[in-house]
Amino acid sequence: LENSRVIILKMHLSTLSKEEKTRIIRGELDEFMFSLKPKMCENFNASLQRSLIESLLDGTVFQIVDSLKDLQQLAEKQLYDERQKHLAELQMAPDLDEQMKRIDMNIVNELDKIMAQQQNTLARAGVPGFRITSNPLEINLQMEMIRFIMTLHSKYS
Repeated sequence: LENSRVIILKMHLSTLSKEEKTRIIRGELDEFMFSLKPKMCENFNASLQRSLIESLLDGTVFQIVDSLKDLQQLAEKQLYDERQKHLAELQMAPDLDEQMKRIDMNIVNELDKIMAQQQNTLARAGVPGFRITSNPLEINLQMEMIRFIMTLHSKYS
């Protein structure tokens, strides 16, 4: 099995049949599950795993996650650059710490908005386990699912 996986790794998932894709994604997900903590495995249950595999078969989710990653990196860079600009401008202000704390809170709020937009996009794309939430357990599960999607995409693209 390992030798066939190495050969298949060289192939792009889009060239494979639905059955082959399902088998490969299932194998990769089984391997991925070993890296998760037991509590996360409980939340990432068999039903969710099957639904996730099904949602990945046509390749659209990979493209969506890739686009969301690019947009997030761009937004993070802009927020960082703005923060650095404000820091330079306020360097001599007597209430520098207070103003920077306010700026940092605004950045956190912007990042929360980006996260909600990403959750909404993935939910609308039909990715199981995604909805707009601020529940840390659900967010951690969503992050693990995205990590799996990105790992799979980097291996097979």
